[in-house]
Amino acid sequence: MKKAKQPILYVLCALSSFLLEYLVLFALEYFFGAVLSEMPQKVIARLISSFYNFNMNNWLVFRGNESYWKKLLKYYCLVVPSMLASAGLLALVAKWTRIDELTAGFSRVKSAALHTLINAPVDVVMMIVNFLVQKYWVFVQKKQE
Repeated sequence: MKKAKQPILYVLCALSSFLLEYLVLFALEYFFGAVLSEMPQKVIARLISSFYNFNMNNWLVFRGNESYWKKLLKYYCLVVPSMLASAGLLALVAKWTRIDELTAGFSRVKSAALHTLINAPVDVVMMIVNFLVQKYWVFVQKKQE
């Protein structure tokens, strides 16, 4: 069970970050939707949730012994390429599954549900890759001299 603790904590932190991001998106749309377009809302929500996620991972999951600021810089060096890779993989999966063609006549709810469903495999792959990069690079335990 001890070996499973770190991945379980990682997944719980990721889920709480996901919920925070969507709560922030909802709040931004609700309060500022008339003056703030969708892209800035997403960027603000992602910045808030990723900062929260970094701190939760730093505090609960990994606890590397490098300085806070060095870990934070490395974390954001992971976040940006990770977002781009995720978007690229989602575009490939959408093209491969022809999801847009398949859902063309569906209701918005059914179409959104199917689009969300194709996100799951990509999200799982990205979560595993991000866990490994964070464990072995961002929050690495340096040997004490």
